Amino acid sequence: MSSKPFAVVASLTAVVVAAFAAGAFVGRDVSPLPLPRAHAMSSLADESFAVCTTSIDGTFDGFFILDFQTGDLTGGVLNQNTAKFTTSYRHNVLKDLGFKPGQVKEPRFLIVPGRASFTGNSGNRMAQSVLYVTDVSTGVTVAYGIPWNPQQASSPKAVMAELLPLDIARPRGGAAAP
Repeated sequence: MSSKPFAVVASLTAVVVAAFAAGAFVGRDVSPLPLPRAHAMSSLADESFAVCTTSIDGTFDGFFILDFQTGDLTGGVLNQNTAKFTTSYRHNVLKDLGFKPGQVKEPRFLIVPGRASFTGNSGNRMAQSVLYVTDVSTGVTVAYGIPWNPQQASSPKAVMAELLPLDIARPRGGAAAP
């Protein structure tokens, strides 16, 4: 073996060992930066239902489902102690979206969660998310607030709450007022 390839291999080995040693000593004093916390929200729809998940208070997620046939928007939050849906929600969206009773034919909707921060009366606390429900045929969208009391998270007592219509957006401007 000639001395030139041997010198190249020896030099590369020395560089790798030096880099490893330097990293071992330098890395001890540097703590890694914490990764940012991700909040996942999701939604999905088919011909009959739209579903979504959203953060309720940073610790708990809620699950919501909109039945196109009835217009019922229902949901729940799992209890941290019982792993059961002890906090439940219900609201019918048809009137809010301008549908007349008995005149609903194959409605289709979208439901999208969004983050929100409400201030005000602590006795009327809201979750840190809202639900946006859209009538696909008109674009009319209603924002719904989610009532939330942190004590509900651990209480075994079942609670049913009404989702609260907050505001209505009419992008085409021609929808009848509910």
